[in-house]
Amino acid sequence: MISIRTRTYQTQTKPDTVFARLHLDVEKVTTLVNPWAANVTDDTTKPWVGKIDRSDGKFEMLETNASLLPVRILEGNFFDLFVRGEVTSDHDGNASIIDVRYSLGLQGTLTFLLAYLFTMGLAFIFIGKNDWDGLRGLIPLLLVFDVIPTLLLIVQLNRIENKVMELLGVM
Repeated sequence: MISIRTRTYQTQTKPDTVFARLHLDVEKVTTLVNPWAANVTDDTTKPWVGKIDRSDGKFEMLETNASLLPVRILEGNFFDLFVRGEVTSDHDGNASIIDVRYSLGLQGTLTFLLAYLFTMGLAFIFIGKNDWDGLRGLIPLLLVFDVIPTLLLIVQLNRIENKVMELLGVM
C-alpha cells in the first residue's frame, strides 16, 4: 500500500513504554481485515486491531470495524486507514523516535484511482473535441466524485492521526 502521510514523533518515554501503551489499546490479530467480508475487522472492545512486534520495534494497526452497516460512516470512518510504524530509541536510550506511515486500504485506493482517472479522461475527451460546454458540465461530477471524498479522507486522516498521537503518548 502507498503511504499517503508520513510522520516522525519524538517522545521522552522509552520504547518499552510505547509498546506497553500499544498493548493496552490494540487487539492482537493475525490479519487486520477479514478476507471474506471486506472492511470488517475482528470483533473486540478495543479501539484498534493490529500486529505488534516488540522485538523488531514495528507495529501495524487499523481502527476497529465490526459492522457492515452504515454505523461506521456515522462515526467518521469512511475509508480503511492502515497505520504502520517503527519505534526506535534515541542515542541515549531514554527517549523514543516513532516513524508512522498512514496508508489507504486497497478498496479506497482503487476507488480514488478510478474516480480521478474517469473524470480526467472525460476532461481530455471534452478538450480534444473542443466541447467547452461538456467540460463545464463536468464540474458537478468532479465535485461529487473527487473533491468531496478527498475532503472526507483528509478529515478522517487528521482524526486518526490525533488518535494515534494520543495512543503513542506523543501529545
